Amino acid sequence: MAIKGKSRKRSKPKPPALPPRPAIGARKTPLAFRKNVKRTAVIVLALLAFLGGLRVWQNVARADALRKFNQDLSTAQSKFIAHFAPNAPSSFDQNLQAFTQGQIGGSAIIALATLWETDFRSGLEEVSKIKPPNPVAEDAQFLIEQGIDGYIGVVRLLNLAGQVKLLADAEKDPKQKQQLNDKVQVTLQQADEWRKQRADVIYTRGAKKLDDLNVQYGITKRQSQQQQQQQQQQQQQQQQP
Repeated sequence: MAIKGKSRKRSKPKPPALPPRPAIGARKTPLAFRKNVKRTAVIVLALLAFLGGLRVWQNVARADALRKFNQDLSTAQSKFIAHFAPNAPSSFDQNLQAFTQGQIGGSAIIALATLWETDFRSGLEEVSKIKPPNPVAEDAQFLIEQGIDGYIGVVRLLNLAGQVKLLADAEKDPKQKQQLNDKVQVTLQQADEWRKQRADVIYTRGAKKLDDLNVQYGITKRQSQQQQQQQQQQQQQQQQP
């Protein structure tokens, strides 16, 4: 009789080997959130804010300096400008027109020309003392000074015309009297040309340069073309005899 032995259990097959696990490293912080980047950004923003504030401060300071220059220039020219007011007793245009039309004599125009020259020279001296805030204002100031100097030349010719007129009034000889009166007219014509071709042109150029600078700094607004035409018409009406 056969002896039954113990049956051997079959071993289970080994499962396939698992692939190696990937090494898990520390996750990198996004560039925008890194401390160094944050710190740099804060510094850059602070610097930009500082530069922007500095720029604004500089613009304000420059505008304030130009305002002071305008005020000083207006004060320095106060006596000069006063003689061009139409209703002033010493009005340049009104009295020149009166002399040309024979309404005032040689003595009156000599006295007025002497007053004008004194005040014009005083204004020129005061304007030259002002310190301009920038090169453009300096150019405008120089032109204004040259313009005032041109008006001084005009009033000196008017003084001469008044002296010749006194000689003409005192002359008894009709021929000599006429020659002297003709010389008065020639001198007045020279004064008119000197004013229109030199004094008015140069002074207006300086005033225009300063006006443009004020517009650039936001101190004043630029006049419209219609306003400029109206202003020119008013000036022409004042100068018409």
